[in-house]
Amino acid sequence: MRGKKVSVIIPCYNGARFLPEAIESVLAQTYREFEIIVVDDGSTDNSGVVARSYSGVRVIRQENQGVAVARNTGLCESRGDCLVFLDQDDRLLPNALEVGVNHLNSHLDCGFVFGLFRFIGPNGVPLPRSKRQVGGAKKGTEREAKVIGSNIETANYQEHFDYKVLLSGRTLVPPSTAMFRRAVFQSVGDFDPSVVPMDDYDTYLRAARAFPICCHNQVIVEYRQHLGNQSRRNNARELAATLRVLDAQKDFVKGNKDREVAYRIGRKKWIRLWGRGLPYDIAHSLIAGRFSYAVRCTLLLLRYYPQGFFWFPIHLLTRLAQHCCG
Repeated sequence: MRGKKVSVIIPCYNGARFLPEAIESVLAQTYREFEIIVVDDGSTDNSGVVARSYSGVRVIRQENQGVAVARNTGLCESRGDCLVFLDQDDRLLPNALEVGVNHLNSHLDCGFVFGLFRFIGPNGVPLPRSKRQVGGAKKGTEREAKVIGSNIETANYQEHFDYKVLLSGRTLVPPSTAMFRRAVFQSVGDFDPSVVPMDDYDTYLRAARAFPICCHNQVIVEYRQHLGNQSRRNNARELAATLRVLDAQKDFVKGNKDREVAYRIGRKKWIRLWGRGLPYDIAHSLIAGRFSYAVRCTLLLLRYYPQGFFWFPIHLLTRLAQHCCG
């Protein structure tokens, strides 16, 4: 693995605002054997122009098909032995590729290794804990970190992860904290577009069934919070996709007591995570006149998280009381 090329794949849809920082964070890497592939997923802004302004960056334009297909396009076009999938609005720290390659060199059996991230704001400045958007739109916000043990910068994980840990509700956020061997995708297949936006979690689970996973516990990614990614949150879609991903694991869980326990724990955690946001989606949808989406959220809430009907008013009253007292 030493000296082999790393392919950094950046799926991009209308990401011109932050894309330069993502690209420049790769260009600044201490490990120099890399290629950058930007997959312009049908952007209507000048993302493609921005990407092409950087010498050596390969830009692939396709019709808008979603992030999973964009990742698969980059995977198909890449030439590296290792792969990193960097979101268009995030940044790699300068040693990210070096740490990943070194750790893969030290753990030859691992299918992928991963590290930690820290939050940054729209201006790229690291966010103090008090400024982090709890319950924001992007997977991996502080609320999710609390619920599913996401790999925020303060985490301290065991070095060796396994399938049961991921089943129990822990995932790797953002995806760029992971560096994969190409052999993983040759073995388990590409990202599954049918489970977007949880296609990364689905890939981790499939990979963990086939390969060991290692964590180096070093902060290697800056994970940006801004209004654009917060507004894209769709709790109903996230919940439905997560449950589809977990349902696909049943054949590999059944009959193994440890896995069955981890599966139940994980399912409960994910339902709580997305379920707590459904009442807000219902309220916002009714105000905006999106009645069909409000009905869908209500049905999901009734089926999976009925306690949300009682928790939501109490939460609003608590916040109102705090505001009045403040």
